[in-house]
Amino acid sequence: MADEWQHLWLEVPRDDVEAVEDALLAAGALSVTLEELGDEPVLEPQPGEAPLWAETRVVGLFEGSVSPAHIVGTLHGLLRPALLDRLGHSVFDEDDWVRRTQADFSAMPIGERLVIEPAWEESTGAGDRLPIRLDPGLAFGTGKHETTRLCLEWLESQEIAGQHWLDAGCGSGILAIAALRLGAGQVDGTDIDPQALTASRGNAELNDIEPARFSLYLAQDYPADRQVDGLLANILAPTLIELAPMLSRHLKPGARFALSGILTHQADAVAAAWTAAGNEVTTFRELGDWALVAGHRPA
Repeated sequence: MADEWQHLWLEVPRDDVEAVEDALLAAGALSVTLEELGDEPVLEPQPGEAPLWAETRVVGLFEGSVSPAHIVGTLHGLLRPALLDRLGHSVFDEDDWVRRTQADFSAMPIGERLVIEPAWEESTGAGDRLPIRLDPGLAFGTGKHETTRLCLEWLESQEIAGQHWLDAGCGSGILAIAALRLGAGQVDGTDIDPQALTASRGNAELNDIEPARFSLYLAQDYPADRQVDGLLANILAPTLIELAPMLSRHLKPGARFALSGILTHQADAVAAAWTAAGNEVTTFRELGDWALVAGHRPA
């Protein structure tokens, strides 16, 4: 693996993001990420969708051995000149990258009972709090984002001892691991991204979670007839609306659910979709611009 890396980015309008992604990959980018410009909420685009920001920074990650002149020359051949007006470049070594990642993540108390701890730090043993150790760089979910905090704070208020729960869109596995640390007997995790399943399994091992208690599935492979005592889904509002009938079929009578990844102005639409799918919505919570919608399946 290269010891030195470089980022090259272009700042472009929404409609040009896909073309710029393709051009960066054609120029040799190992990966491409999207960053918002301005003050729009940070949302993850669904696979195959354009990003939700009007202006987006499209960042390509390249090995340090690749000539920046070669990258720019390739881009000139693939993109119209106006898209290259806002172009940036930076070089960094691997140690700097790791240090920057670690500097952004430190131990965080959540609610009354939990504390999220970086995997590379010694456990704080913060009083009676239950530690959840995470490597944050693999998938979404470290506890810093409002949507994750909303889910964790709701979850610790629930009686879940010995129960079977589903974490739909498990990302880093943080919600599933929290449920297991809080006493759930079994948790299933699903995601559309295989990397999320890898991250979840690795984080479960950091927390000494027995593999038999934490089953992981690609979303399309989750058993259609499986029913659970509770559901956690920290994904985006349009997806929560679309999947309401399917996810609701996994709920036993009386099962509880908590949904987040929802902007406050989207909460009513999510609640309506889950009510239409045969559930009762009983709880709305807000943190910043984000909301949690919770309820239960009628007994």
